[in-house]
Amino acid sequence: MKRATGLLWLPVVLWLCIASAFAAEVLTNDAVVAMVKADLSEELILNKIKIPENQFDLSTQGLLRLKDSGISETVIKAMVETAAPPAAPAPKTAEAMAQETQDAIALYRQGKVVEATAAFDKLLAERPGDDDLRVWKALALLEQARAMKDTNASGYKGLVNSAYAILQPLGRRIPNSPDWNFGMAKAFWLNDRPTWAGRAAGTALRLRANFAEPQLLVGDLAYDSDAQALALPVGSPQRQTATMWLGASPRKEYEKALAIRDVPAALQAEALYTLGKVAAELENKPSVARDYWERAVAADASCRYGVMAKNKLQAAPKK
Repeated sequence: MKRATGLLWLPVVLWLCIASAFAAEVLTNDAVVAMVKADLSEELILNKIKIPENQFDLSTQGLLRLKDSGISETVIKAMVETAAPPAAPAPKTAEAMAQETQDAIALYRQGKVVEATAAFDKLLAERPGDDDLRVWKALALLEQARAMKDTNASGYKGLVNSAYAILQPLGRRIPNSPDWNFGMAKAFWLNDRPTWAGRAAGTALRLRANFAEPQLLVGDLAYDSDAQALALPVGSPQRQTATMWLGASPRKEYEKALAIRDVPAALQAEALYTLGKVAAELENKPSVARDYWERAVAADASCRYGVMAKNKLQAAPKK
């Protein structure tokens, strides 16, 4: 009786061994073709295909070869439905993520703000909770808006509003971020809120020493103020008072930015270009303006302000 019972269990043991072997096997197209050519039943082949480990070639050519080998569409369909998903990419290291961020920031600093915005969007899709990336994207949008404003293009306020919509909610989480305060200052300035812009720029400068960007913005605010004074009616007491020191305040602020140690070349070009505008438009010193614009081109001829300086040199009379 015991011997008979043992014999009854033998097929079960064999089936378990076969199933275990099947589970450890990685199924391929060639294995499916071999089973079909061995005249195994379609039901058995379909059950075999259900194992999770497989490396099926389901490209167009792979499917055509299966069809040419006599594989039924039912079996091919089962192979497609049970194909192992591609392996998940390995998680990025902290160093790789930091390098990606720096590469996007480099695009922004080079003046490639459209490409920078796209790069920040891609990174934010991977890191939606990164507030610093949101600030950088807003800064890229604001620089696009400024470029449009400099050429008197319409529609730049839409970019300003988009950037402000990104920045404003972050004030509850990163109010002491120098970059966030600079972004808010730039958004206020481009949206014709000079008082608020000055306050935010001042906060950014208090939070980070030798911060060239908000220092330049303080100069822009002073330049706007002098330009508005110059537009007052000729002979009015307000104009006479304002024009006594016309250009002194923005020149001082731009020179502060230029004196910052290790300021990037593109920011040097911006400071020199704007100093040239002060000399030409506020102080009526065309030869001094040319000197500044030549220095701007020498600092960084390829950045936006270097290009604008070259255009000024071509249009302005020579010394």
